[in-house]
Amino acid sequence: MIEEMYNAMTRINELKNRFGLNKQVKPQRQVNATFSEMEDRAIRLLPNEEERLLSGTVVSRNDIDNLINYYSNKRNIPSSLVRSMINAESGFNPDATSPKGAMGLMQLMPSTVMDFGVENPYDPEDNIRGGTALLKSLLDNYKGDYKLALAAYNAGKGNVDKAGGVTDIKETRDYVRKVIDLYAGEKDK
Repeated sequence: MIEEMYNAMTRINELKNRFGLNKQVKPQRQVNATFSEMEDRAIRLLPNEEERLLSGTVVSRNDIDNLINYYSNKRNIPSSLVRSMINAESGFNPDATSPKGAMGLMQLMPSTVMDFGVENPYDPEDNIRGGTALLKSLLDNYKGDYKLALAAYNAGKGNVDKAGGVTDIKETRDYVRKVIDLYAGEKDK
């Protein structure tokens, strides 16, 4: 079922790209937002002179950093950890798709997309919102242990629970090490 959903989402995105529908900025989903909330969103998405074309919409690295800061603060997660994950996962490419079907900046799997209500995993804000929600739930589950949460983010919670720690999967061990190294470098800045 998840594979069928992924295939359908991939086809929908192909059609949207073909007809130019991904070029529109996604409207704000909050209907009853206060002025302060709308103003906060506008400040986070202010364009700057370093804009570049990503994912069919004009999004700058600064915009992505602002989204990372916003959702990290909202979930009480270090923004430098999320930034390190995005660097390791997609290299800050919102259009990234892995051979296993992970999508967007934080490389969300189709099941994560469904579980966390992500409408468009290639939209930077939607992706970061869903990815930080997943990371927060994993950090809570593993009592703040970054290594276990990162291993579960990469290999799945079931694999980490079964292994009783970071799995023996080389890709997962390499991923955890890479993110922790990037995070250490981010904290030193």
